[in-house]
Amino acid sequence: MRPASASMVRPSTAGPVSLAPLASTWRTTSGEMASSIPRPATAGSSRPKWEVEEKQVLRFFSYFAETVYEGGSNDTRSGTRIRQCTILYYLQDQTCSVDEPKTANSGLPQGRFMKRMKCLKDGRPLEPTDFAIGEEVTINYRKFMVVDADRKTREYFRNTVGAALPPSLGIPDDGYGDLRASRGIPKKSRPQSARMKGEFYNKDLLVLTFKCAYQDDKLYGERRDYLMYYYVLNDTIEIKEVAAQGRHNFPNLLRRQKLPKNSFYVPNGIGGAIEGGKDDMREDVEYVTWKDLICGSSLNVYGRKVLLVSCDNTTIEWFAKQGIVQKPLKLSVEETEGPAGPKVPAYNGYGSEDDLYAMGMSLEPAIIDRKLEDFARFMRAKGKVLRFLAKLVGVSGQDKDREFVINYFLATDQVSVYEPPIRNSGIVGGLFLGKGRYKKFIAANGIDGEVETPVGGGRGGRGGALSRWIKPTDFFLNAQVTFEMPSTGSKLFTLHVKGYDDYTKKIMESDKDEFPQSSTDLDVSRLSEKFTATKLPIRTIFAEADKFGKRLLTVDEFKTCIKAIEKEATEAGTVKVYDLPEDELNQICVDFGVETEEGMMVNYDDLVDLMVLAAPRTAREYERDRQGTFAFSVEERMLKVMRTHFDSAGTARLRLSFREKDPDGSGYIDSEAYKTVLRKHKFHVIMTERAADALRMQYDTNADGTLDYNSMCDAIHPGDFDKYVDAYIGPKTYGEKPKIGGPKNPLASTVKTAGEGLTTEEYLKKMNATNFSFSGDLKKQLVRAFNSFSSCFARHNRKKQLRKHMLAFDIYHLGTVTKAQFLSAIDDVTAEFFIDFDERDRDLIADYLFANDEIKLDYEKLLDAICSRDVKKAEALRNASMESHVDIDKQFLVVDEQRARDFGGTLNLFSGK
Repeated sequence: MRPASASMVRPSTAGPVSLAPLASTWRTTSGEMASSIPRPATAGSSRPKWEVEEKQVLRFFSYFAETVYEGGSNDTRSGTRIRQCTILYYLQDQTCSVDEPKTANSGLPQGRFMKRMKCLKDGRPLEPTDFAIGEEVTINYRKFMVVDADRKTREYFRNTVGAALPPSLGIPDDGYGDLRASRGIPKKSRPQSARMKGEFYNKDLLVLTFKCAYQDDKLYGERRDYLMYYYVLNDTIEIKEVAAQGRHNFPNLLRRQKLPKNSFYVPNGIGGAIEGGKDDMREDVEYVTWKDLICGSSLNVYGRKVLLVSCDNTTIEWFAKQGIVQKPLKLSVEETEGPAGPKVPAYNGYGSEDDLYAMGMSLEPAIIDRKLEDFARFMRAKGKVLRFLAKLVGVSGQDKDREFVINYFLATDQVSVYEPPIRNSGIVGGLFLGKGRYKKFIAANGIDGEVETPVGGGRGGRGGALSRWIKPTDFFLNAQVTFEMPSTGSKLFTLHVKGYDDYTKKIMESDKDEFPQSSTDLDVSRLSEKFTATKLPIRTIFAEADKFGKRLLTVDEFKTCIKAIEKEATEAGTVKVYDLPEDELNQICVDFGVETEEGMMVNYDDLVDLMVLAAPRTAREYERDRQGTFAFSVEERMLKVMRTHFDSAGTARLRLSFREKDPDGSGYIDSEAYKTVLRKHKFHVIMTERAADALRMQYDTNADGTLDYNSMCDAIHPGDFDKYVDAYIGPKTYGEKPKIGGPKNPLASTVKTAGEGLTTEEYLKKMNATNFSFSGDLKKQLVRAFNSFSSCFARHNRKKQLRKHMLAFDIYHLGTVTKAQFLSAIDDVTAEFFIDFDERDRDLIADYLFANDEIKLDYEKLLDAICSRDVKKAEALRNASMESHVDIDKQFLVVDEQRARDFGGTLNLFSGK
């Protein structure tokens, strides 16, 4: 609705505003310090009108009549519709707006009827006094009858205008409200349920959880694992399949419903969580209840026998309250540890090793979790290139003067080597080593890494026994890095790092994402690499130097021991790592030092623990991890977790955490402190509380419930690198299983001792054998066999083909077949149509219907009895065939009653008597 055009008129005022002189508003002060200057007055008549009336809105309730024509253009009948509106009057600028409340099912575009604008009356803006209850007001040529106002509007008229508004008036009824109500869609009333309202409140809301397994005992059958949920509230069952790699995941084996007992078909109307009443037309079916769910028993899910393996603790406790003891199946240790992973071929140099193992572990290549971290690192380090100056090692002549620039690309961990040209030397220069990922060649002492061995990282096992991918921290001053080709394992050349540019120095000092470890950790890593490759028993060497067995050495003794070990490693010549400078060795003494009464002592156990965490891993150990082997002990798994902490967070000093919980220094802590330390180092993700208790009991040397944490830390950190390397590399017999770590997994021993219990496959095999035989009930076996035969051969084309094969044996057109002919026809049709028909059912049908190999049966009656699944008809056919059958061996046996005194009344013509 457009308003009438009018010129802008300023709002009228009651009179001219008188401004007080300045002296009346501000009072001058004398020289007295105590007097103050009063603030200017802001209340009363001195305040402007727009400030007083700011954000004040008058609200009037009104309506207007609208003519409504009943029919089309030829229909002269008309009616009136009453439309209610709310008029808002803004005192700030004398503007108005009109809103119409929305009415359900009105069919009108209601809401904002007129936007905010100035409306005129006789050439001037509307004023509050123009809105009077019981009178009409014209707004843009539309007349509104004002019938009421809100409370604040009435107070404004009473206090400001000085005239109270009259009482409210009613709004006439146009009849359209009743008409809309009569034509509205009535709500559907839900019928009252047949069961009592309080029945659900009397039942338990608990969901019982069972672990189930199924083994298809047919040819090429496979095992499936399920989780079954039983809802106690309404006795419904839901079975979900456990997802497995290499197989399409079907979420539900059985959607939530009531499960009939011993049923091979779905009864009419069964489904969902529905239970019918007395008037229901469904069949009278007996359903499975919680009393039928016992661990170790089988459950028939529409013909699929499912074994109940175990249940959770909540389910066990609930059944105990009902007086039933649930005993999960006792599985063997091998079953508890899980199946062995698939075999992954050796790395062939194409792509990365992570991609190789991701494709080798499943038919559908999985995305490695570290890929996301690698992508974030790629975006963070994009464009950053570290440059190092290096020279060749082990060369003579002109090659001594050759210099190289090593470019390390942080985003992709790729390396390229460039040789600057030297004028008048005959060396052209240019790209010396193409951009790519390379390994650092590390050979263990006494093992030739350049021959075909089963431990290398390259193709066919060729390469260094301890070789690993090159890292940016490998290029420190005076470092010697031997490059290895990852695809072949061939050793390329050795470069001696002589320096780096200012940009590289800035990155190495400031970028903690790429260089998170401290200088001490880097020194420990370099020492560990040298001592591992040399295969030195570090912990034993330190223990021999510790004459009093306090696990502490003086600073001089520690330095002497370190230098002796470095000398022995240098003489071995396996890894070219320069000895630590004196200042860095002093820093190690400070980091691992302990103040005692005798002075500063060095805790060598902490140093050896960190060396184990930083030790280079062998290629066979990498393969063992990637293959998914489950034979690791708890100590080995704890070591893997701490290695992750060492690489990402700097240190993982488990022994120090235990020592902080032992203020007396006795070497023993209680169970509560032990579990606190486990949670601190995030070991709760790899072991349960039962496994943690079993591990503590294993190192309870005093048998008083405490933990000898030094013994446990020594077992977790195998500090003798000769035993560590030999366990994975030597002896050289390929295929020999390595032995490393502590004793057998205590978690497995708490579940089941070796030799007890069966595997899940063995339990399923026993269950299938029992279910297949029906405990010797021949009738049930025949019913199952007939059902299987009918499902396979009752189709028209298959039954026709089966009859055709039997007819081929009937050369005299007698309409009969023998047992051998019957079996031959079944085998031919099964192979022709690729039918999965169980041979046990086939043999059962043949052995039952054909008493011996000479009996002949009418194949039309035979097929009719089997396909109709009528056991009685098959039994009658069998009895009739046996009665009509004449044994060939007895057809010449004549009974002679007259000569009963001779030969017992018989005359055997073949015997010659």
